Amino acid sequence: MRYVFVHWKHDIPEEPSHLWYEVADDNFQNRTIEFYADGSVGFAIRGPALDGSEDIEVGGTGNSTEGFPDLAEINSDSQFEASEVTAVDFERQWREALASRFRMTHVFTIAIDGPAGAGKGTLARRLADHYRLNLLDTGLTYRAVAYALLQHALPLDNVSAAETAARQVDLAKLDRAMLSAHAVGEAASKVAVYPTVRRILVEKQRDFAKTPPGAVLDGRDIGTVVCPDADIKLYVTASAEVRAQRRLAEIESIGGSANFSEILADIVRRDERDMGRADSPLKPATDAHLLDTSEMAIEAAFLAAKTIIDDALAKRDKA
Repeated sequence: MRYVFVHWKHDIPEEPSHLWYEVADDNFQNRTIEFYADGSVGFAIRGPALDGSEDIEVGGTGNSTEGFPDLAEINSDSQFEASEVTAVDFERQWREALASRFRMTHVFTIAIDGPAGAGKGTLARRLADHYRLNLLDTGLTYRAVAYALLQHALPLDNVSAAETAARQVDLAKLDRAMLSAHAVGEAASKVAVYPTVRRILVEKQRDFAKTPPGAVLDGRDIGTVVCPDADIKLYVTASAEVRAQRRLAEIESIGGSANFSEILADIVRRDERDMGRADSPLKPATDAHLLDTSEMAIEAAFLAAKTIIDDALAKRDKA
């Protein structure tokens, strides 16, 4: 047997996006798992079914009657990303898939808050991929507003223009690469203090969170304001010095240069601005699980968060 994972990158609701295959020595699929965007899961097991068909179908999925293609052939199409995995990986997915058929039947929301550089964005992406949930970096919505003002040479204190820009933000078209510039981030932290702008964007974020099968949202007021009823709330933090060092390493990794003291001072200023604003200040929700990543690698943070979430899902399934 060999085992293959395929990520199908598309926006077709009725088609699976994450597929796992157990391929037999004769190059035919023995077991197949298909995960869909709405949280549903399909299974297929090779062999004679009770109705006389060649394959057993569970959840509407059937095994292919054609030999499994080479990984190079799959990866030649930019829509697909395929890789070999271990038998242990496949068995774990098989067990989790059996459970997830039932546990993701209702919208599930994970709220992640914390200051810049604490690792909440990376953690959010890992969790969204693992649990097959929608993902939203809410900070990008404020950056989109700031970017629009900067592009039109409008002052950042023009509240009316900021409100107009907020209404025009399309969550489906947030360009991380375009919005990641440091200047845009600085501007975003300034326009984010306007209560009317926040209300407009919060409504958009709440609508996103309600979309099946659920979502992971990361930001600074998700657990306290945007999704106070989230199933799981995480507050991810790290010391300012550690976050500054991470930012410096990130800049240097792409060939840039920066001053550690200046980065640290900038982080402290942003923290003070985010934590001190009158409307929706950055703070952990009273029922949030705290994760301090100062001395924690992303894998350790992911496993800690996964333990918390799996425990909540198990309790919900028993209810």
